[in-house]
Amino acid sequence: MLGGGISPRKSPLQARSQRTVDRIVDAAARVFNEAGYLSATTNGIAAEAGVSIGSLYQYFPNKDALLIEIARRHISDSVAGFDQLVDGFRPTHSLRQVIGHVIDLLVGQHEHDELHLLIAHRAPRTREIEYELERAQGHFIAIADRLLREQMPERSDHLPTAQLLVAFLDAAIHDVILRQQPGAGRDAAIEATKSAAIAITRA
Repeated sequence: MLGGGISPRKSPLQARSQRTVDRIVDAAARVFNEAGYLSATTNGIAAEAGVSIGSLYQYFPNKDALLIEIARRHISDSVAGFDQLVDGFRPTHSLRQVIGHVIDLLVGQHEHDELHLLIAHRAPRTREIEYELERAQGHFIAIADRLLREQMPERSDHLPTAQLLVAFLDAAIHDVILRQQPGAGRDAAIEATKSAAIAITRA
């Protein structure tokens, strides 16, 4: 459990204040990635952002609050990217194509996005971050449910299948795919995940 107050001290009301907050949050993400969350300090983050420590403390009481703000922004961006992908699907796309594109997107977010790795694997989990992750998962389940209803209208178990599919993909990506080094092994794990996901929808 992270200690102390972790809610932002005040919200930026003016454009200049918002730019300052954005600089601080971006700097915190860089420092957390480079130094590690446990070794990072608010002094180091303020220096990276080019602001005084007092300016940082105007908005964030400690680095825990910064981590939560980074997580909120990143999860929101990840969900938006997922929604953009799904919005591009057409009725002519098969379920295999849909699932394949989704898995490729999720793997890419983990593989190339340092913020995703920070939030998912390296930084401590707070109740606030868990809440944001659960909200995102609920959003993914709702979309999976809708896609299954569109692709397989004859079935009556869309929601539990969507829940199982989302849980499986989360576990497979974190516990199987990412444990493989980039290359043939990871490619094989990705293809196996796609086949297993399709099997879930047909069970």
